[in-house]
Amino acid sequence: MWFFNKKLTHLPKAQGKYIPGCIDVMLDYSKEGIFMRLFYPTSAKHEEKPNYSKWTLWTPDDNTIEGIARAIFIKPFILRFLARWCYATKVYSPTLYGEKVNTENKLKCIILSHGYSSNRYFYSVICNELASRGYLVAAIEHRDESSCYTYYYSSKENVENDVKTPVNVRHIHVGHYTERNKQVNYRAEECSKLLDFLINLNNGEVPFNILDDLNKDLDFKLSDLVGHLDMDSLSIAGHSFGGATALLILSRRKELKQGILLDPWMFSLKGEKCVVEDTTQPLLFINTQTFHIFANVRAMEKYLTNDDRQMFTIVGTTHESQTDSVHIIGYWLNWFMKKLQPKVAIDINNALMLRFLKQHAGHVDNIEDMEKCLEVERTNVIAGLTRPWA
Repeated sequence: MWFFNKKLTHLPKAQGKYIPGCIDVMLDYSKEGIFMRLFYPTSAKHEEKPNYSKWTLWTPDDNTIEGIARAIFIKPFILRFLARWCYATKVYSPTLYGEKVNTENKLKCIILSHGYSSNRYFYSVICNELASRGYLVAAIEHRDESSCYTYYYSSKENVENDVKTPVNVRHIHVGHYTERNKQVNYRAEECSKLLDFLINLNNGEVPFNILDDLNKDLDFKLSDLVGHLDMDSLSIAGHSFGGATALLILSRRKELKQGILLDPWMFSLKGEKCVVEDTTQPLLFINTQTFHIFANVRAMEKYLTNDDRQMFTIVGTTHESQTDSVHIIGYWLNWFMKKLQPKVAIDINNALMLRFLKQHAGHVDNIEDMEKCLEVERTNVIAGLTRPWA
């Protein structure tokens, strides 16, 4: 059931050896530029008692709350009221904003595409875990009108005065394939731009982050990443609409070596006949129980053509289990279904991701702690399941 724990002050902490950091990066004074949050490992020391003042505030602002309300067809004032009640205490992400990046080892890179009505920080638990294991995660915020709320600055003066040009979520009938297909192609193009950004950055082309004017005192510098990104094992991941986005860009950009698809919403790709044939990379599908439905499974089955492609379904989970929201307000989908505790569910999800990345991205980080999680919870994971739930 839907619940809120007023004692909760932060999302679950990452379990890797590095303390994660993050920074927002916005390129170009236009909607056509890209906006992302980078999650990365830092050299900061672990503390016995967390210092919340160093952590990133996660609590959504009013624009985000209103966008979510529009997306789920409720009046914004209702969600604002609930948010005021829920966020009696501020919620933090255990991430150091603007901390200097640790480049003692080359960073494996992952592009993350968010789902419908999400944004660049709605998957912070997953991104923080990956960053704590030595990955650089570039979580894009899409401007195809599928983000709950995003924005851009149209000029340097608007940055200085914090005058944002909003890009709000747009309602589209769930069955309107043409519009959804336009969106997924727009999203894939944004991911392609982000991929080019990473490649060029590693080669020494450092673009101007227009948000630097707002963050002059931070230790993070894009230039510190030059020559420190592993371009031989680039990955992409996506949740829901982002999962479909990831599959589409995998079929077009072979610089991406593997893909992770979390509850991919396959509807927007049904007319893209060449995607199955043109996607040649290793794939990992991780489904939640409630998203393991007939039409979606039939579409995903077409990709399961060799041993480098796996599908798992985590029993006792819903579509929200792979987002941060379940850790803050609890489950509000499928009220009467028996569910896993949110932390257990995301640990299983992250363990599957890390095991796949270790196998295909060549990461040498020790993930025995996460593999133990899989062993303990093996009854909740069904491997290779392709039969939809009755």
